[in-house]
Amino acid sequence: MMSTDVKKTFFIETFGCQMNKSDSELMSLSLSQNGFTTAADVDTADIVIYNTCSVREHAENRVISRIRSRRRAASDERQIIVVAGCMAQRIGIVLIENKIADIVVGPYQSPGIGRFIRNYLDSAGGRSFLSQEMDDFSGRINPGLYTIGGDSAWHRWVTITHGCENNCSYCIVPRVRGDLISFPSAQILGYIRGLSEHGAKEITLLGQNVNQYGTDSGDMPFHVLLGHAAAIPGIERVNFLTSHPKDFNDGIIRAISEHGNISRSIHLPLQSGSDRILKIMNRGYQLRDYMTIVEKIDRELGNYSLSTDLIVGFPGESRDEFDATLRAVESIRFDEAFTYAYSPREGTPAFPLKETISRREKIARLQELIALQRGISRLKLKERIDLVEETIIERFSKKSDDRVMGRTNLNHIVITEGTEDDFGKKVMIKIDGIRGNTLQGTRIA
Repeated sequence: MMSTDVKKTFFIETFGCQMNKSDSELMSLSLSQNGFTTAADVDTADIVIYNTCSVREHAENRVISRIRSRRRAASDERQIIVVAGCMAQRIGIVLIENKIADIVVGPYQSPGIGRFIRNYLDSAGGRSFLSQEMDDFSGRINPGLYTIGGDSAWHRWVTITHGCENNCSYCIVPRVRGDLISFPSAQILGYIRGLSEHGAKEITLLGQNVNQYGTDSGDMPFHVLLGHAAAIPGIERVNFLTSHPKDFNDGIIRAISEHGNISRSIHLPLQSGSDRILKIMNRGYQLRDYMTIVEKIDRELGNYSLSTDLIVGFPGESRDEFDATLRAVESIRFDEAFTYAYSPREGTPAFPLKETISRREKIARLQELIALQRGISRLKLKERIDLVEETIIERFSKKSDDRVMGRTNLNHIVITEGTEDDFGKKVMIKIDGIRGNTLQGTRIA
């Protein structure tokens, strides 16, 4: 093994959810604090870290294929391959045994990855860090992140919980990330104040189910934390991901209504329009409960956007039950839907369930759902034409160096004229029209 004075540079590739993006920031901090520096690209890195997702089989297969390709590209074994995140927790030992990874680090311990790699290089540490014991849990509230933001220092992720206790029958998250852990509200709010003082203007509160915040610890409920976060000086927009319908309450709607800087974009996964399928999924609500929430949001907020997650082809789903999902989508009129064909995950309660339709039929249903939602999404965007939207500019448009991309308070993407000086700034844009599925507008302030 080469000495630590040679192995100095690292490259992180992140897969999956926003939680993984936040964890990658913590890993980068840990590596920097242990003497490593960021490589220009994956080819020149001494250490390549894959922060992985296990939610779907396709995600795992994709990253394993990526790692195997990297192994072949680095045939002289110069590079050290580290697999972190949920896939590491689920099959980390197998990855080491099959020589796919040199080191595996699960979600509980990923913020300590720099120390683990340093010890490994010094021949003083192991290769597997997959504990889910509370004594080994590394917190996510770290002031060292104040100055780590790269090109988007104005927007920061703020993890408020870790793990989940909903145990939806199709979901691997409770197994790989463990039970719910709520971080102390005083630490979270102090951290947000520090971020604001270091230039952050927009934050996103993260958790597998943010609505469940505090239920494990007796801390303040989520809607109170949300309001306190919005009241911190300098914070111009507060987003939150992800909500669960069974825990979404009137207090959350009230907090959004009372604070103009809380995003009116609400992500609320429905998953299915069939009550029978929702019960087998162990979602804890029926369609009428979900519809009641939507009615309250519509009545209290008026101007809002609603996105969702939907799964088709769950074991036992009949054509009539799929049609119930289509009817729900038509009735609710989501601004956006993330749609998936059911993928069995070993280790989940749904894994032993007998599938009753072919993969081909799943894909046919998925395409039918996507076509319906695309039409609705476009109509919802057309409804924004001639309105003035509060927008935070994020980056250049992919198609032009003199136009920029931003997100409205409803999380719609809009393209307008601008320069790099506009990045991170809140501007007012009059929506002129749509190109493709993207709003186009003129900056008025």
